[in-house]
Amino acid sequence: MTDDDEVRYEAVFRERWRDRKSEGARPGELIRQPRWIDVGLVALGILLAAGAVAAGTMTTARTVALPAVAQGTSVSAVLADAAAPAPGTPVQFRDESGTTFDAVVVGTSAAEVTAELTQSGPASAGKLLVPAGRQRLISLLLPRLW
Repeated sequence: MTDDDEVRYEAVFRERWRDRKSEGARPGELIRQPRWIDVGLVALGILLAAGAVAAGTMTTARTVALPAVAQGTSVSAVLADAAAPAPGTPVQFRDESGTTFDAVVVGTSAAEVTAELTQSGPASAGKLLVPAGRQRLISLLLPRLW
């Protein structure tokens, strides 16, 4: 007991455990780590670096969705602020149910794009998906950094 009537306990168990765990430890280490932890951390670092390089070099296709109407094999879409695709450009028409049909642009004007579907479908409203270039994968995953 001490002067102020408090009981002080010795950390005997902790000291013995620390001595047992630090046997054979390198200088400066409190507790010797198993070898597999170091190997695992190095492997994670390599995978992280490889992922960053891959995300920086890979690109994904970007598309612009234009409001469109399909009837038979013809699709008409309104050009809003998007650049008009060249005739012969492969596009896709997605109706309201989510079904996607392949199409090819046959004509463009200042306000409209006309495309021909490869297969006939019911008359429906939907979106004409027009390619708009490519985007790096890293800028897609981390948009605030780039």
